[in-house]
Amino acid sequence: MKRKSIFVTIILILFTTIFLDVYLKIEYDASIFEYLQKSHKLTNEERKWLEKHGSIIYGADQNAPPLRYVDEESKQYKGIVVDYLRALSIELGTEIEFKPLVWDQALESLKKGETDICDMYPSENRGKYYLFSDPIYNQKAVILVSKDEQDIVNYTHLKDKTIAAQSGDYVVEFLSSKVSDINYKLTVDYENAILHLREGKVDAVVGDEPVISYFVEKLGLKEHFKILDKPIYEKESILAVPKSEEMLLEILNKGIYNLNRKNTMVKIYQKWFGVSAPFIKENISEKITLIISIFITIILLASYLFYSWNKRLKEEVEKRTEELNISRADLQTTFDGLTHLMIVLNKEYNIINVNKSFCKLIKKNKKEVIGKNCRDISQNIYMDINLVIINKTFIEGKSLQNEFEYKDRIFEMSTFPLEDKIKTIDRVLVMIKDITKVKISERQLLQSNKMAAIGQLASGVAHEIRNPLGLIRNYSYILKMNKNKDEEKTEKAISVIESSVNKASDIIDNLLNFSRISSNKREEVNIRNFIVNIIKLEYKVMEKQNIRVEVECDDKIICNINQESLKHIFINLISNSIDAMTNGGVFKVACNKKDNVLIFICSDTGSGIRQEDLENIFNPFFTTKVPGKGTGLGLYVTYNEVKKLGGEIRVSSELEEGTTFYITLPLDGDDINEKK
Repeated sequence: MKRKSIFVTIILILFTTIFLDVYLKIEYDASIFEYLQKSHKLTNEERKWLEKHGSIIYGADQNAPPLRYVDEESKQYKGIVVDYLRALSIELGTEIEFKPLVWDQALESLKKGETDICDMYPSENRGKYYLFSDPIYNQKAVILVSKDEQDIVNYTHLKDKTIAAQSGDYVVEFLSSKVSDINYKLTVDYENAILHLREGKVDAVVGDEPVISYFVEKLGLKEHFKILDKPIYEKESILAVPKSEEMLLEILNKGIYNLNRKNTMVKIYQKWFGVSAPFIKENISEKITLIISIFITIILLASYLFYSWNKRLKEEVEKRTEELNISRADLQTTFDGLTHLMIVLNKEYNIINVNKSFCKLIKKNKKEVIGKNCRDISQNIYMDINLVIINKTFIEGKSLQNEFEYKDRIFEMSTFPLEDKIKTIDRVLVMIKDITKVKISERQLLQSNKMAAIGQLASGVAHEIRNPLGLIRNYSYILKMNKNKDEEKTEKAISVIESSVNKASDIIDNLLNFSRISSNKREEVNIRNFIVNIIKLEYKVMEKQNIRVEVECDDKIICNINQESLKHIFINLISNSIDAMTNGGVFKVACNKKDNVLIFICSDTGSGIRQEDLENIFNPFFTTKVPGKGTGLGLYVTYNEVKKLGGEIRVSSELEEGTTFYITLPLDGDDINEKK
């Protein structure tokens, strides 16, 4: 692609250079290199030459209006060429003197070096004596005949005819080379030649069109004579200088070039005739040819670039399409390789795509499923139940989750919104994964954590039961030894035994209440009684470690809540607080109900937690305790149980000052346990 761009750039530069060169040749009669070279001003050497040479003398015809002539009234030398030379004088910064002569004398004076410049047509014969400048104007040579003339149509018909022409005029040289047997009547100027035609002395007059037209108008001969439509020739006029004046020629060419750039001759012609016409060579055909060539070249280049671009674009599209197909195939392979069930649905709940795991579950191939409505397979995976969260995903534009059971297995459904190119959600990806093993492991983990807590409580309970058992044993011995002797002592012994039995029974009941697996549903619970009963299980250990317990909770707070989850939350928080207060302290539980939200604040005055450890305390198996003293699962279980109840838990702690847990549980929120 880079090489092609370089090639196109080179071609473009080449064509631009060629067209610019042709344009400059047409407009200024100079190649691009000459144009750049001539665009410079006069050199110091050329200026010194002009200073040394003095005035430049222009000698030419004194009676060839409107080109050059002496005005009869003012006796001033005037004309189009005279005005042009005055402009050239200003451009070169040197004076040009004018010397009106008869045309023959003007040519001879230039040949002898008596004058410096004269405007004329260049020719091979004149080239023997003069050097020629760049063109300064363009004009035609024409034939003037009587209006009744039928034989002369063009210059080839002048054979054997008598024609009048100005002596020394180039037209004589031209016709002599083209037509033989012409009888020439040479005159001093054009006016005399036309008078010869009027008097019938000649058959025609030949010469420069503007001069002949001027005298025909002046002599009032328009009604009697006509200029033939076809010119003899159309040529450019130049300034001629003597053969020895090469430096002057270079200077004149620079001046002519600069005047051409300013369109000086066009402006002078407009001054004389009010229009810019044939006096300036228009080069219409060359310009049209150039424009057509440029247009064709642009079309060819554009076609080539369009073809190259299309070819490159086609190759790029094919390449990208192939990459896209490979990527799509890879994505589909990955999609099919996932063990999770994957379904893509549109807004009408029609199935756009599914993976192999899903097809395997419902025992259908992909072709049978694609395009069908998910309700048609609802009997297989309870899709009708889960359409609620799918619809919610379309509306809210966010991922959602739900759990459901199917064939004694537990599944988790996750939905993900898929956007089109205008950011509109037009599809939803449904991912269903089997979380049965995860749930079993989670329940086993909870039970293990619970049994570990029970094991920890067992030693304390044993001590608690040993006291009432000792009393029962002692007073049983008293009863045995005091048969029918002291009735008062007997009654006291029986009272102590009954009290000890009740105390032991309470301890055992409390332990059994904690250890038994309660239902996973919400039930009415007196929060204060619940907290007090949980604390009683650890009371002996807390008493031994000199930990004071404070409970701030209204005994009228009765909530519909999942008791099983609440057990795991509090037993782990109490256990951690006991471990943090080995040298005694205060454990405080505050509970409040506000706007249908249950708020717990559990704090201790223990050793605290380092700030860098706070973000990890809810991670599984993270612990700061010495090996053998903790599993790192307590707070992980607490966090999960809070989340199951739809609540939030956060913690703040300072080293050597203590730790506080803030728990909020919505009483009307979603409970994952109830969903299951």
